[in-house]
Formats: sequence, C-alpha cells, structure tokens
Amino acid sequence: MGGRRLPREKTLAGLVLANFVVVVLAGCWGGGDAAEPTPAPTPGSTATASVAAPAPSPTPTPDPLGTPPASALEAREGLESLLGPSRFAEPCHDHLASTWSVHCRTGDVDGDGLPDTAWLIPLRQAAPQGPYPAVVFFRSTGSGKIEEFATEGSADASIFGTAIFSLADRDGEPGAELAYLVNSCSATACNSMVRIQAWDGTAWRDIGPGDHGVPAITRVTLEGEGPLSRIVMYGGKLVTAAGPTRASTRTYELLGGRYRLTQTVNDPPEFLFHAVLDADALFAAGKFEEAMVAYREVIGAEGLRDWKQETGRGEGRPALEGYALFRIAVATAALGHDPTEAIDAAIREGKEVVFSIAAQEFRKGFQEHGSVIAGCAEATKYLGTVGNGADTPAYIARLFDYGYANQPARTYQDICRLP
Repeated sequence: MGGRRLPREKTLAGLVLANFVVVVLAGCWGGGDAAEPTPAPTPGSTATASVAAPAPSPTPTPDPLGTPPASALEAREGLESLLGPSRFAEPCHDHLASTWSVHCRTGDVDGDGLPDTAWLIPLRQAAPQGPYPAVVFFRSTGSGKIEEFATEGSADASIFGTAIFSLADRDGEPGAELAYLVNSCSATACNSMVRIQAWDGTAWRDIGPGDHGVPAITRVTLEGEGPLSRIVMYGGKLVTAAGPTRASTRTYELLGGRYRLTQTVNDPPEFLFHAVLDADALFAAGKFEEAMVAYREVIGAEGLRDWKQETGRGEGRPALEGYALFRIAVATAALGHDPTEAIDAAIREGKEVVFSIAAQEFRKGFQEHGSVIAGCAEATKYLGTVGNGADTPAYIARLFDYGYANQPARTYQDICRLP
C-alpha cells in the first residue's frame, strides 16, 4: 500500500512546484502584477464595439479646360471657363500652357495704353488640315471682345509657328500687329504663309505676303520691328513625283503697306534642269554674257542629275544640252558678235534635232535681215510647225515637261524669246 502512495505524492508536489514557477514568471513578464483573468463571454451574448463613421471624401474641383479642344468652339469655351466671370483677369494663365500647350502673347494693338492678349491654341482634330493645327484668339482689353483667326485650324502650332506668333510693331504705325503662321496642304505638300493682322481702328487688314507661300519650310523668321522688319522663309525641296525641286531662301519686305517678295536665292542646282533655269533667268534679264557662261556649264555637266532618266521618262540631257547650245548662239548675236561659230556648234554638236534645225532657221533669218529679231522669227516659225504628221509645239512641250512642280513649262514661243 505504502509503495503505491509514494508516486502520487511526488506527482502532486511536482504539480504544485510547476504552478508556482508559472505564476512567478507571469509576474515578471507582466511588470510584476498578475493580469486579471478575462471573463468568458456569456453564451448567446454578442460583443459590440463603437466605430466612428469615415469622413466623406471631398468632391474634386473639375478642370475648367477639360480635354484638349478639337475645334475653335471648344477652345473658346475652355478659355472663357478658365478665366471665369472676371473675364480675363489673368489672360496668360499657367494652366493654359501646362494643360493645352497654349502660347500667349501680350501687346497694345489698338493704342489705348492697355495690354491686349493673343492665344495660339493647338487643336486635336480627327482629320487635321495641317500637321500642327491650331486656332488663334485675340482679346482687346478695352472692349473685352474675343476675335478668332484661322478658325478651321490652319494656324501652325509647331516650333516654326510658335516662333512667328507675336504681338509687335511690324509696320511702324501706332499699335502692335498680330503675326502667326498658317498652312495650306494638298495631298503632296503643305505651303506655309505668314499672316500679319493690322488693326486700322475699325477692321483687321492682313499685310502679310499675298503669294501662295513656301512648301516644306525648314526655317522661317520674322526679323526686326517697324517698317524695316522682314520675313525670311527657307524651303521648297519636295520628295515627290511632281518633278525635280530644290530649296530656296525667300525674303519679304514691307513695301507700300504690305510685305512683298523682294529676293529669291535658290540653292545650287542638283538637277541639270535647274541649271538651265538659272541660265534662262540671266538670259531673260538681258545678262547675255553671264547667261552664255551658265549655258556652257550645262553642256557636259555629268555631275548634275538627269531627272527624266532617273524617273524612267527617257533621257533629258540631250534636249537640255541642245537647247543650251542654241541659246548660246542667240545670246552671241544679241551681244552684237558674229554668231557663226556658235550657230555651227548648235547644228553640229547638238543631239536634239529640233534645236539643230532651229539653229539653221535662225541663221537664215539673221543673215537675210541682219537682226536677231528676224533670226528668232524664223526659228519660232519652224518650232510652231504643225502638219504632215508633225506637231512640233507638242514635241517641245514634252521636252520641257518636268512635272507640275515646274510649271509653267517652256513652250515653243519661249525658245527664242528675247527680253
């Protein structure tokens, strides 16, 4: 019996000791005080907690501009909405530039001493007329009226257009002028023109160039202010089937109250045809000595490209060289020199028979009547021959057909035309 009770007593003692250790340790971990036991929830009861309701999110302020405009109407509505009821208290608002990439200019247009404002606003059109469509707005501070220009989106918002966009004195008269760039595009190219709107007190008047502009521009500047200001545009080289093209620099100056083309400087010719045109320009100006030098440079100029040959239209070089030889003979006679040697060269060396025969007819008229006019009359009579299966004028037109980029083309009447 006694041997059976001893293990139970030891077990009880061990349990008491273990409980003592747990209590001591719990007291140490709990900062020395024993935690009160958590009463078990009464069966069937539900624990509740007090939770504060979340504060409502603030309603965001709508952007008065919204998405970039696709039309002049949307641009106007966004502009008026941003500037608010005060009507343009801050006309060149930073938000216009950051959201819509708007360019803003100020200047006194109507001479009332108050700064007027102009905006160049890009448009995101589904079918744009130009590569960088935009509309121009102007607001006079005195009247508060907004006026629109290039409303169809023809204004240019590219790096060229933003450089031209300005309010500054361009004509020397009181008040600033509004300048901007516009594009007129076809299926093959865009022509760029500078518009300069001047306010005459009752209406706007465009004093910019009145031509068709410059295609494929790569540089445009509006230099200086007042009546000595000028527009300089560089471009014109197209990569199309319209014919050989080359770039040029065009300068427009203020003459008679409007900007007019005063100088065109072509790039050096790349094609033989353009070298002939340069020589023709000297001939037409009566600069026969210089023209003869230019025509001689055409003959045998292998470094200049033959556009017709490159585009599968046959060889153009023989006709252009034969034409140059004929024109040298005419220029020689026009200078009062003996044209015999030059005429012989045109007959013998020319590889286009129509100009060889024209040279013979020129010699006949020149010798019979002793004048260049008579020689040209005979040559032109032959070049205009139609009949017996021949249509010489049509043949001449084909020889000088270098695409619609080089119109008007030479006709038979131009071959021996004197200035």
